[in-house]
Amino acid sequence: MRHKSNLKELKDKNKKRILNILINNGPLSRTELSQYTGLSMTAISDLVEELLNEKIIKESGIGPSNGGRRPIMLELNSDNGYIATFKIFRDNLTCILFDFNLNKRDEKKIEFNYYDLPFLQSIIENFINDIEKDLKLNNKKIYGIGICLNDDLKEFNLKGVLSTSISSDYMTLPQALSYELDIPVIVENEIDLKSMAEYLALGINDNLAYIDLNDEIQSSVILRDGKINDDIDIGHMIIDRNGPECPEGHRGCLNTLVSIKAIIKKALTSEKKYINDIEFLSFDSVYKFFKNDTINKITNDVIDALKVAVLNLKILLNVKVFVLDGKIVKMLNVADNLQKSFNDIIIKQSFVNDEDVLKAAAKLTLNKIIY
Repeated sequence: MRHKSNLKELKDKNKKRILNILINNGPLSRTELSQYTGLSMTAISDLVEELLNEKIIKESGIGPSNGGRRPIMLELNSDNGYIATFKIFRDNLTCILFDFNLNKRDEKKIEFNYYDLPFLQSIIENFINDIEKDLKLNNKKIYGIGICLNDDLKEFNLKGVLSTSISSDYMTLPQALSYELDIPVIVENEIDLKSMAEYLALGINDNLAYIDLNDEIQSSVILRDGKINDDIDIGHMIIDRNGPECPEGHRGCLNTLVSIKAIIKKALTSEKKYINDIEFLSFDSVYKFFKNDTINKITNDVIDALKVAVLNLKILLNVKVFVLDGKIVKMLNVADNLQKSFNDIIIKQSFVNDEDVLKAAAKLTLNKIIY
């Protein structure tokens, strides 16, 4: 009995490997799946046959010939079901349904009052239940829910409630939603979804770093296999050991040199303007009063600091593509200016939108529910 159990576990594991490869690289032929997995053609044929019978994958057409018979290509069955993705703000939420091949199938928006945020769980549950009623008429369903965790949600630390006939208890919003809807719920930070969105849009096979220059410096690194690296906190990367002191105690980290507050402080000092409290000053509100010399100096200082950060990430993680975002990047044309210093890497400004971000959420959700 144990032997049969082990064989079933191995077969299920290999089927999941095939699905994951198709998510990231499909459509593929049986031969290409054999090359990706290292499994024999006989094993691949048997596993593919089962997945076809289960209607999880489908044959999608004839591929190009490499000298012999043209292969039949395989991809996930987009008619099998959907991933529901959410981006939630203080007064509304956007939901986009994607099929298994990440094609957008539907988009809906719900507006609500700021004071309804504590009731977000029931808002989402009712929303999903209404969608599923329509899907069941066509024998389809939602297989997973992906939520973009932006700064609004982090600030509110939203909780969910699990209710039974005996008692109720508080838990995280994703846990409560998953239990009540009986659907896996995957939450990802917005910074990671933006980096994945860029990775998907560029269609590259190199490590990518997404760097957001705002009140704090945030980053996310996507490795060439499509996995997120969470080990780097670029905001506290030391750039100048004699630089300004960080609230964390060290000196000259990237946050103290190129964040919005750091730049405003440096600009006011250059202009010999002294303001005790710069907390409520925005970059665009003071930018128009800067002299050209001040703007040029700030731009050069930002570029010099980012050069060090880029070189460090290139060496540490072999990053070949850097995507920069944030108001500073746009107003100071940072990406183009920084690119001039490098010939062997790509540096570009971010242009992804909310739909791109939610498509990335669908991909990561699909990956995780298959694993």
